[in-house]
Amino acid sequence: MRGHGQDDDADAVAQLLDLARDIFGTPVAALTRPTRASPHHVEQTSSVLDPRATVRLLADTDLDRAPLAVDVVRPDGVPGGRLVGVGSPDAEDDLGSRQFEALHVVAALVAGVLHHRDRRRAERDDRLASLDAFVAGTGRTTVLQPIVDLRTGATVGAEALSRFTGPEGSPRRPEQVFSDARTSGVGVRLEQAAIASALHLVRSVPAGAYLSVNASAEALLDSTTHALLLSSVPDRLVVEITEHDPVDDYDALTEATTALRRHGVRIAVDDAGAGFASLQHVLHLTPDIVKLDIAFVRGIDADPARRAVARALVGFASELGSTMVAEGVERPDELTVLGELGVECGQGYLLGRPTADPVWGGGPAATTIVVTP
Repeated sequence: MRGHGQDDDADAVAQLLDLARDIFGTPVAALTRPTRASPHHVEQTSSVLDPRATVRLLADTDLDRAPLAVDVVRPDGVPGGRLVGVGSPDAEDDLGSRQFEALHVVAALVAGVLHHRDRRRAERDDRLASLDAFVAGTGRTTVLQPIVDLRTGATVGAEALSRFTGPEGSPRRPEQVFSDARTSGVGVRLEQAAIASALHLVRSVPAGAYLSVNASAEALLDSTTHALLLSSVPDRLVVEITEHDPVDDYDALTEATTALRRHGVRIAVDDAGAGFASLQHVLHLTPDIVKLDIAFVRGIDADPARRAVARALVGFASELGSTMVAEGVERPDELTVLGELGVECGQGYLLGRPTADPVWGGGPAATTIVVTP
């Protein structure tokens, strides 16, 4: 399946080929690119003929000797193919210097589109090549971010978050890595590997506090994930459902979460309010914890609309008997407003940054206290 970027590239080239065809004055304009099989492989065409006639005309044309052609040269100087006018061999006499100048401009624009497309493909290939290593643990680390009771300042939990570093040593965005993994069919395996790494840290979380791990609906429906979660200390675990897409079978998901709850695992819905799917999760699963999306927390002190949404979600969570956790708390004014709205807990840079070596307090007698502003 082509991504949106590929569709946009194809559309841009199609428009440029239409323009080239008009300038050539031919019924067909083709973009050819060298491949192992052919020096002039037809990659894309613009034609006023029906598809069969277009194919026949291209098959009958010696593209290597086509008189109406301009080279496509990428910005880095590498040959990127040719724009070829096909179907009117006498049109060459009608083309003047201005037309050829215009065709060279079109060719340069096509080269730019192809250059950026090829670069994106190469970057994507590099990302996908790293996935097996990430699943195995190479280039993947786990950090913990505290979740704090806004009334007392006590650390009530910690969310385990994955961080990724590519082979070149640069950080990779976690959301992009997990998205690539889903696209490549290893999404559940990567989630399970991340959960397994996180479970090793449960003993480092303060006594009485929980460890929160992330899992998609697809991962939760996998029996391996179920066994993995129950292999640790289930009554100290919270599973945040991260699925942002609609769930096809809520009965199966409810059965899976109910089985985990029997062993003491609590369920949270992540990014509440961010989309229809998250609200559906809340309605169907009646989670123990509802996490208010950062979009409604950021700037809540200065935005009545954000406050109204947060207030409604706090009331909704209260009716369900769920605890509300605000994500992305970064400023004292935001913290003040969240407390006034009745949000019980918070998470964000203001309360503690994600780290592999969290400091929960100043000493053995105060290991669960974080000072809130």
